[in-house]
Amino acid sequence: EDPYNVDHPEAARFAQEARIIAQAMGHKPGASYTYAAPPVFLFEPHQTEMCNFKPQVILNIDEVWEIKRKTFEILAAQKHLWAYYERVALQRGVQGGRNTGKPMTYGEAYQRLFPMALEELA
Repeated sequence: EDPYNVDHPEAARFAQEARIIAQAMGHKPGASYTYAAPPVFLFEPHQTEMCNFKPQVILNIDEVWEIKRKTFEILAAQKHLWAYYERVALQRGVQGGRNTGKPMTYGEAYQRLFPMALEELA
């Protein structure tokens, strides 16, 4: 959901459809393949509270933070969001560090579109 950027949900729908077709046995009858479809992650949107976003995965991005920062600073039209994105990354870093017990300054949050299958809980 994203009431401010209708292209975002449409892109997510397209990725979901591509993933479904890629693993659908009936889509290409007689094909020989396994059902190991890749996970699909929704990236944290701007204004998460307006988009029904639920962070389920936090990725430590400390190692690439400076590159990411320089990259989004190229988008002059979104200058008003630069500090916002840094605050979000710092917040997710705190949450990630507290949940893992490992130091993390910057993090990115993702929501899984499909369930994760495990052999055991760790």
